[in-house]
This record gives sequence, structure tokens and C-alpha cells, in this order.
Amino acid sequence: MGRQAHQRTHADRLLPAAVVLLLVLSVVPHRWLVPNAWIGGLVELVSAPVAQPLRAIGGWLAPAKLGAAEPAEIAQLRRQIDEYKTLYERAKSRNNDLLRQMEQLRLMVELNPSVSTRLLYAPVIGAGSDPSNAQLLIRAGTRQGVHTNDVVAVEGVQLFGAVIDASNRTSWIRPITAKSQGFIQGLVMIGDGRGITCSLRPVGDGTLRGDAAYDPEDPDATTQIKVGQLVRLDDGEWSAGAQMLVLGTVEAVEPAPDSPLRPVVIVRPTVALERVTEVIIRVSEMPGDERDRSTGGTP
Repeated sequence: MGRQAHQRTHADRLLPAAVVLLLVLSVVPHRWLVPNAWIGGLVELVSAPVAQPLRAIGGWLAPAKLGAAEPAEIAQLRRQIDEYKTLYERAKSRNNDLLRQMEQLRLMVELNPSVSTRLLYAPVIGAGSDPSNAQLLIRAGTRQGVHTNDVVAVEGVQLFGAVIDASNRTSWIRPITAKSQGFIQGLVMIGDGRGITCSLRPVGDGTLRGDAAYDPEDPDATTQIKVGQLVRLDDGEWSAGAQMLVLGTVEAVEPAPDSPLRPVVIVRPTVALERVTEVIIRVSEMPGDERDRSTGGTP
């Protein structure tokens, strides 16, 4: 006798149950499924012997289209040529990197030739968890002569910040754009070697913002501040090795809310400091006491 339409067998319920099971497993944490990973290995073990003959048959039915085979000696020489080309391009890239580093070091030495410092390259290997402070971890520490308050730069003369904590092999560095940095005194270079003092403070968006100082001897100087002008560090709280390093360029000039005639300068570093992969540390060669006095404490 035939089965009635409203009657369901176990086979009819199998597909919906499998669907529900798959939906549940899709939201289950991965660590709960680890003990059941052996099932996948078992399926692979069973299917592999079957898949291999099928793959061989497929290759026999539809063989790959190959040209005339070249002699083994020619093939070996071709592989050697490719290997030497790879070695050449690798050496060329390394040579370009060394030339770039030498140029950056030359610029830093020329900027402060009288300062007794040793320039040290260090890779960035980590970052802090607070995006507004963007502190970075570098692979260089007291073992390489790095100490707290040593000046850090990138791309030659762009000031990054300073070392705030140094351990044996690693150090934490803080960028000038970190909100915990505080005020920084800079000079907007308006030309002819002249500069306008400005008191800048990081605002948390990667820029520095502050008022330009009024000079009674040159009252029209602030009107010469333009977008794109270079801004350099001129702050006695920082060490001599940091003076005149670049803070950035003028991104915008706005009137102060309480005094429209006094400009507010917005400065952005020439490099995205939170994304750098390598920095240059100006390791002080002075004894510890003299180093502390020259930096005036924490920059």
C-alpha cells in the first residue's frame, strides 16, 4: 500500500535536520569544534585514494599542451639565469636602501654638526593600544646605547619624537602628534632665514595646532605665513640634537576665535608618524648626568 502524502519517514526529516545542524555549527565558536577536527582528516584519508586515480585519468584524457622539450642543459642554464637575476634585483634594492639611509644620515649630521650624537637605525616592531597616543615599540634598547629622552627622527630630518622608556633590547617612542606630548615651540620659516614663533599642541588627528606669536618689531610678519611653509623645532625643553628638526609643513592658517588678527597655524608632519616602519635615533654620547641636563628632562 502506498504511503499517504501527510506521512513522513526518517529520510524526509534528514535534510532539514542537516540544514539546521549546519546553521548551528556556523555560529559555534571555533574552539568548540577543534575536538571534532578528526572527522575532516578521516574524510580526507578516505577520499584521497579515490581522487588520485581520477586525477590521473583526467590528465590522460586531456593532456597538457606542451611545446617541444628543450635540452636539459639549456633548461638548467635558464634556471640559473633566473636565479642570478633574482639575486641581482635583491642586491640592487638593498643598495638603494643603503644609499637612502646614508643621505638621511648626512642631512641629520649637517643640521647639527656640533652635537655629539650617534645615529642608530631601528625597526618598528609594535604599537600601543591607544590610537590617540600612537606610541611605537622599536627593536633597540640600552644594549645599543638607547636611553630615555633620546631624540627620534624619520626620513632624515623629520622629527618623530623621543624615547620614553628603554629596556635592554626594545624601547617605546612617543610621536610629537600624541596628545600626551604637550606644547611644542616651533618656527614657521617664512623665508630669508626668518621664522615666526608658534606654540603648537597635538589635537589627536595627526596634526599640531597653535597660535603664531606677534612680533612688535615686525607686526606684518604673521601675514606672511602661507600653506606649505616648513615648520622647525625651536624649543629649549628639547635637546640640542633636536633643534631645527622639521615638525612638518603648514597645512592651514585660520584666524583665532578671540582675535581674528592673530593667525592659528595647523601643522602636519611630512610623514604619517603612526605608520612608520623604521626610525633614526640620535643616541647621545654624553654621560648620563650631562644628557639629562641637556634635554631638560622629558622632551
